[in-house]
Amino acid sequence: MASAKEIQSGGKKPTTEIITPHKLALTILIRNFCLYREDEEFKNMENGVLRCKYRRDFCVLILRLLQSPEIPLLELYNLLTSNKYHIPQSLFESFDTTLVNLNTQGVGSLLDVTESLQKIINRPDDPLNTIIAKSSIIGYYLRRFIVYFDKLTFSEVTGVYEDFQRYFQEMCRSSKFMNNQEDNLETWCNDQEQWSRRQAELFIATQAALLSNNEGKALPPPELQKRISSILKSNPDLSGAHFLLYLNYLRVDEYCGALDSLLHSFDRNIDPDLKCFNDEKSKRHRFAALNLAILHYHFGHIEEALAALKESVKISQEANDNVCLQHALSWLYRLTTVNEDKLIIHCILKSSELSLSYTASLGLQTFGQLGCLHTGKTYAIFETLAKSDMINCQHNYKDLISNNYSMKSSLWQLYGKTEMSSLWSQLLLYQNMDSVSPSKAFYGEGFCLAVCNIANHLLMQGEYSLVNCVLSFAKQRFPHEPQSHLWMLSENLYHFTRAMYNEKWAEAQSAAQKIMVVDKWEGYLRLAEVYFYKQDYVEADNCVETLLDQYENDNTDKFSDRYYYVRAKILKAEIQFASTFPDSIPSGTVTILNNCLIESQTCQLDYQSVLIQLHIANCMLSMGLTGQALTVLGQCLVQIVGHGGCYDRARAMLLYVKCLVADSHRMAEDERKKLILDCAGMLEQVKEDFRKVEAFSRMQDVLFLQSQLYSVLNMRAERNKCALEFRLLDEEQTPKNVYTLVKFV
Repeated sequence: MASAKEIQSGGKKPTTEIITPHKLALTILIRNFCLYREDEEFKNMENGVLRCKYRRDFCVLILRLLQSPEIPLLELYNLLTSNKYHIPQSLFESFDTTLVNLNTQGVGSLLDVTESLQKIINRPDDPLNTIIAKSSIIGYYLRRFIVYFDKLTFSEVTGVYEDFQRYFQEMCRSSKFMNNQEDNLETWCNDQEQWSRRQAELFIATQAALLSNNEGKALPPPELQKRISSILKSNPDLSGAHFLLYLNYLRVDEYCGALDSLLHSFDRNIDPDLKCFNDEKSKRHRFAALNLAILHYHFGHIEEALAALKESVKISQEANDNVCLQHALSWLYRLTTVNEDKLIIHCILKSSELSLSYTASLGLQTFGQLGCLHTGKTYAIFETLAKSDMINCQHNYKDLISNNYSMKSSLWQLYGKTEMSSLWSQLLLYQNMDSVSPSKAFYGEGFCLAVCNIANHLLMQGEYSLVNCVLSFAKQRFPHEPQSHLWMLSENLYHFTRAMYNEKWAEAQSAAQKIMVVDKWEGYLRLAEVYFYKQDYVEADNCVETLLDQYENDNTDKFSDRYYYVRAKILKAEIQFASTFPDSIPSGTVTILNNCLIESQTCQLDYQSVLIQLHIANCMLSMGLTGQALTVLGQCLVQIVGHGGCYDRARAMLLYVKCLVADSHRMAEDERKKLILDCAGMLEQVKEDFRKVEAFSRMQDVLFLQSQLYSVLNMRAERNKCALEFRLLDEEQTPKNVYTLVKFV
């Protein structure tokens, strides 16, 4: 998405300002408050806190009215009498009296009002104690009002007065109407909104900044659409409004509206000054082409985006515009697979030479991502990101700092260090705490990634209630695209995982299909898992083969594809093993696992490597090679215990207990009994881990094994306790399609 910083107001600003009835009413309100402050009632007010509260609320109200579009007089009355702002009753009465007198006494009363403004700002008797400072916001507003009012001819003053009369009388008619139909007030007010150019520009800049930094506080798309339409009625030549409309359409993935608004934005931004028309025309054309390329990329139109980007590069080279050229080069990497590394290196060096620190830092992050995709050295990738961190801290680029933290978190996640990944995500969240500096916080894509990563980490630990809380926060903070795809993926993974542990195959299959919409290959893997645990090995193998064919046909060297490839190979080995066990153990299973282990170690996928070793150990146990199985488990248990979730930890320890018991036949009888007793105790923690993630069928496997161990030791009370717990668990759970996959981890 294009940056909101690119929004620029187009056309020339008007040389004069129209004095509307709303501005006149606002001026009278300010004047009456100044007179009220000079009144003895205000000065003799005993409660100083109340006096300060009156001043503060009035200043906040005036600031809001100055920044907001013009509103009907009835709505202004409602604001003054609402509980939100504490306005003295005597001030409201004097304001109402002044308006009534102005409506009945004619133009002379209007001239008296403007003359009194001069006395408020310029007090010849005591210039040091003026109520309103000339350099303040209100002082600047009043001085502008006085200057433009003095420039009016008598006929124009009469026109202002007649407009005010209609404004006041409309309020009276609306008051009678509202006695019967109060619900129509909001609709009527919205239809009557009028925006001055400065109000519109302030609104556009505020909403654009919120869309970039904190979308949750920006107006919802339908409401923002209404406001922009209202702005364009008052300021049809304001290009910034069209660009904000373009950003709003991107939030809901509306292609036609986004394209139309972007083109209108650049059409309205044409400068009619012929002296600089040619140069400005070229500049606008190249940035228009660049934004058009970004638009097409957002909607996945790669060929169209590449064509628009090449046009931008061509015009930039002709005009010798290095700034636009570097922005185009930074996008060219995303659209092509030819000489990616050379493009990024050239962009970084040239950006540094031109002092384009933002583009240089972004290039460093992209280069780090490129190294990750092509299995570069881990230390080199983190060194590259550290250089980007230095630039970001020097220039306080909040968005790039956030992206860098989330990238480091993602790298640690891929490398199998889930605790380090969670730590970096928490650091990013801590950086954006509202209590620290809410005005400087950044809530963009990186923040959303960190929240989703925390949710996934909690899911691994079986903290389902906390996962719901975190995902609810993500939904509230990021309700629109493209960030909404991130929490949608995490939410569906949560539903899928919980359904799989509970053996609710229909729910798990539905969640897997939803995952496929957001992440195609992740969805295929999850769907294959569902078929596998349902013992539909043919369908499971078809899903896995679809992914493997895609990888082999593309012949890609990307890290993310290899990550899916390794996981698919593991699942294929599971399918081969489970489809023939216990009749035979396919020799190809161990071969697949060994080849997959080499692949994962090459890509530095540490966690996937230990999962493969876990499966190899299980195959060795099935073949009776218990000593070799224990040796393999000794290499992977530390990683599993340190970075695995409850489920992986529990099944690894369960396999370890099985191997210990199977290998205990070589020991002396006393040593063997002591070992079996220790193993039965170890199964207590395994059972609790399975209980935490609600994997009740696996709990039954543990209880069955535990009861057998106690039976060997002739501990009948403990054995009967396990049997009772097994029975109660069986009665509590709804009967399901019980699978017989206790054999493959």
